[in-house]
Amino acid sequence: MFVKIVLLFFCSLISFDVWAFETLAPIVKKVMPSVVSISVETQEQQDAPEIENSLVFFSDGPVFLGSGFVVGKEGYILTNNHVVEKAKKITVTTSAGKAYDAVLKGTDAVSDVALLKIEPEENMQEVVLGDSEQIEAGDFVFAIGNPFGLANSVTSGIVSAVQRDIKESPFDDYIQTDAPINPGNSGGPMFNQKGEVVGLNTIIFSKQGNALGVGFAIPSNHLEHIYQSLKEKGKVVRSTIGVKLKETDYEGKTALIVTAIENESLALKNDLTTGDVIISCEGEAIKSKRAFETDISWKNPKSEVVLSVVRNGEISEKLVELTAQETEQKAKKKEPFKPENNEGIDIKELGLNIKDNKILYVESLSEAAQKGVKAGDKIIKLNGAVFTKTEDLKFYINESLSENKPLHFDLEDKNSESYFVELMPTAEE
Repeated sequence: MFVKIVLLFFCSLISFDVWAFETLAPIVKKVMPSVVSISVETQEQQDAPEIENSLVFFSDGPVFLGSGFVVGKEGYILTNNHVVEKAKKITVTTSAGKAYDAVLKGTDAVSDVALLKIEPEENMQEVVLGDSEQIEAGDFVFAIGNPFGLANSVTSGIVSAVQRDIKESPFDDYIQTDAPINPGNSGGPMFNQKGEVVGLNTIIFSKQGNALGVGFAIPSNHLEHIYQSLKEKGKVVRSTIGVKLKETDYEGKTALIVTAIENESLALKNDLTTGDVIISCEGEAIKSKRAFETDISWKNPKSEVVLSVVRNGEISEKLVELTAQETEQKAKKKEPFKPENNEGIDIKELGLNIKDNKILYVESLSEAAQKGVKAGDKIIKLNGAVFTKTEDLKFYINESLSENKPLHFDLEDKNSESYFVELMPTAEE
């Protein structure tokens, strides 16, 4: 009898903790209008990328199916970069079944996030971004997406772990979940019990491409910075304190020692030098080099943080200004531009060589190459106007740089198939 009572009590505890309400339906009904399905026609067939043969992005071959959610009532939608990076045509379908053509406003390959824009007839319902810092292992979450093309599908589970590093980028900080997430869920939202978005579903662990109860989402606290950067600049700018660091020990606790100066003028301004030991940031203890650099990277350039620094045995507080990282993309574009011939005009800001409206050369490391632009493709329109003279590009490039807005190209490939890309010029140095 005692055993039965204990078991009954234990089961009732489980029931109360995990299922705090009888049904998800009211919350799902409330947030569903802010979730969209995405269909992407790609320029060429490609296999779904894999990470160490087991971690795979959600994809479906030459036609990608993904999900997204509304972050701006005017029609701004966040999704995954890998869903749309090879797009020839992007179609967004609302939960009510209304389809729209979408324009790619910006991408960030490092975080695997892209921003789309559609033109709805009226304001759309935005999601509410929750505080992912409050998420803990064991918390209840649910996802809405477009798995296998089955729109408006709802799955649920718990948070398995937080701050998960799967070695995809220097800034990995994923939320791990056991909620069933399948191909087509890419870019869809992960909600908490309040109906707030706490993550953007990105990767699953699988050997077959189907859910095995191990999925990963980008924390919502990173998404606001990504959204604003993509909306304003078409790319994500990350910050640094301008020095190289190495983990060390200070009085039995993790600290960071400055091993080299990467930005001399900034280091001088911030009064940082080699040998300095950082023991806290904003009053918080240092967890690790990676955690510190990740936290700094998500802050805005020119913003400031307070560091506790030990120098020659003395501890002082330093107000340190941040600066934009010299990203891999920017570093790559510093490489010499090498067109295959001298027939056309070199457009170094875009990594292109163009004659009339025909692209003769695409720099292999340029944004244009990453988005599928190829030699032989033709420019049909630029920013909505018929493209006639290569010389006009300089005017549009200067306008783009001054307004921090990408250029919109309507192109035609060798097979007379139409597609579009948005490219952000890089100022010549």
